[in-house]
Amino acid sequence: MTALADETIGVVATRRVPAANVEAFETALRELKQVAAKQPGMLACDVLRGAVRDGEREYFVVYRFADEASLRAWDESPDRRTLVARVNALTIGGRRHELTGLEAWFDLPPGQLPPSRHRMALVTWVGIWPLVSLALWLVAPFLVALPFLLRTGVLTALVVLTMTYLVMPRLAKLAEPWLRPVG
Repeated sequence: MTALADETIGVVATRRVPAANVEAFETALRELKQVAAKQPGMLACDVLRGAVRDGEREYFVVYRFADEASLRAWDESPDRRTLVARVNALTIGGRRHELTGLEAWFDLPPGQLPPSRHRMALVTWVGIWPLVSLALWLVAPFLVALPFLLRTGVLTALVVLTMTYLVMPRLAKLAEPWLRPVG
């Protein structure tokens, strides 16, 4: 599988930490973030700290990788396994949720439901339609000499890269109020 075929993948991990372990957990988490930041394909890692309730603090660790292969390499690395074992020893339970494709484009606060699929599809179409139109108008004439599959491969790669890195991050931010679930 080539890099163009892979999709950005995000992971949200939640951990509950007893108040007595918070300092040690924070130290282990900082070390984990430092090691993760050096991994090929790592795009971002953020930590959201919840309120202390019933003698525990909930943490949300959100990280993104450029593609699933990079995430899997990180998941299987001995460094990660050692550090995660240290982190897990300081926590009470936790969950892990992976977000791929369109879901990973939309940042959600903890506990918020994802936008409806029809709204995500509409926002995605609003981004793709002008890109495909521009690519067909401006780029396609220069690719006429190429075989059909290569020509469509170049055009779709251009659209996917532009959507992923330029259009969708801005479009998702702009459409964020409309994408929030009603209820």
